[in-house]
Amino acid sequence: MGEWFETIADVEATPEDADHLGAEVLSWLVEQGIVVAEPTECILGNHGHRPGPNYAAATVEPWDDLHELATNGFRVVTGQSVFYSMGVDQVICPHCNAAVVDGQDQDSWSDFTPVIDEWYMGGAGVRACRHCGKPVGLNEWGWSPPWGFGYLGFEFWNWPMLAPGFVAAVSNRLGHRTVQPCGKL
Repeated sequence: MGEWFETIADVEATPEDADHLGAEVLSWLVEQGIVVAEPTECILGNHGHRPGPNYAAATVEPWDDLHELATNGFRVVTGQSVFYSMGVDQVICPHCNAAVVDGQDQDSWSDFTPVIDEWYMGGAGVRACRHCGKPVGLNEWGWSPPWGFGYLGFEFWNWPMLAPGFVAAVSNRLGHRTVQPCGKL
């Protein structure tokens, strides 16, 4: 069966701001009744926050049985993280719109992994487009499905699809651009 996740990843938060912003969003979600305040064992390998009485306000279409699932929580993720979707179909250059990674061509993906490793080790994470030659940071590429590289994310485990208005409200509270990686483990 597997476990489904959807993440709202802040790709602009600094390491210094991540804890504070994460706590602010969690407080707002508790205040709105979208999640409960008390952490429990409701996510994989960690404690998270179960859906609150108003969780449906965050989703496109609520599920009757969400509260019955063992894994159904929300978690704030801080610290340097790769917020990934399951797989990569394409990575598009923002300057020339050329695909530098195509899901059909695994060799092109292997060119990208050292850049991700460099970023994860504290480097810039910049790669020149092989088509136009312009340098591009990891969060500037057009990832399909979305990926994000940053210091703050909000994971929802086994929730229905998040509503676009809810995602926009979280982004507005943060004052930053966000992306929404998702997948199934």
